[in-house]
Amino acid sequence: MKRRLIIFGSTAVVMAVAMAAKLDYTPGSRTQMLAHNAFPDHGKYSDRLDQAIAAGVPFVVEEDLGWVDGRSLLIHGPKAVSSDDPTIESYFFPKVRPLMEKALKEGNKGNWPLITLYLDIKNDPIEHLEVISKVFDKYNDWLTTAVKTNDITKQSPLDLKPMMILLEDKENDIKQEFFYDRIPVGGRIRAFGSAVKFNENPKKLPKAEALAAMPLVDPEQLVTRKADNWRRWFGVNWGFIEQCGLAHGGDWNSRAEQRVKTFVEYGHRLGYFVSFYSINGFTESENQGWTNEFNFGSRNSALIRWKAAAKAHADFIATDQYQDVAKAIQANR
Repeated sequence: MKRRLIIFGSTAVVMAVAMAAKLDYTPGSRTQMLAHNAFPDHGKYSDRLDQAIAAGVPFVVEEDLGWVDGRSLLIHGPKAVSSDDPTIESYFFPKVRPLMEKALKEGNKGNWPLITLYLDIKNDPIEHLEVISKVFDKYNDWLTTAVKTNDITKQSPLDLKPMMILLEDKENDIKQEFFYDRIPVGGRIRAFGSAVKFNENPKKLPKAEALAAMPLVDPEQLVTRKADNWRRWFGVNWGFIEQCGLAHGGDWNSRAEQRVKTFVEYGHRLGYFVSFYSINGFTESENQGWTNEFNFGSRNSALIRWKAAAKAHADFIATDQYQDVAKAIQANR
């Protein structure tokens, strides 16, 4: 009998360790599709978020917020506004509510967060951040959080929920002050910042020269500060891997593949989730309002790059071709 109890106890320990590992959401633990600009464009492409959801969870989704005339709108920027632009509450949250409520009811945290919401706040006067914070209040039960420590360099573990919110820190903005510094020690962090977005052309070179110089830059020149309790991710322009665009679809080589690996490994050593933006491959006839800047011209050309990022264990792969990237990630598992 005693021997049986020991065996049972050992099995229980193994199961507990396995469950803990499954719930350990850390940089490098999984690769996810990042749905670039998954919101309508002046009444067009209103199904973008539906397409991202159809690609399967977990995934990351970008929503751009602009502050215009006292309203927070889903738009590319405050200069691009029209009367039919939605808000994040009218477009995003109703679409994801069924997923969130189902996840909370079932309580299976194995793949939480199901949705990582990346908010690209285009302009951030304090009034805008206050409105966004009130939205967080409404959906607080959905949100992954972490305890604020007495030292920002001491990173506390994530308390996983079905959604996680990421913000991008730009130079001289106030997101850290508003969403982190104001929280008392022991309070809950509800949104997590990035490494400060770096200057992609510090020498102010002409555009062609700047683009040619980017693949020569090492990651150590872009980010030197380790991740902390607030800053948990950073985005890497694919232009730092290789030159982008239609003319370069056939240029993929072992050097570019090694740069992908180098950037990911460096970011993970610093404790960050690493995101690449963006990788597309489509013809003009296939274009659904997508971004041409990172378009390599064909699905096969993009697929090589999606696979390389997934193989290197990048955390997020940003694209306009949501379901294609989701399939490429799944095939790499």
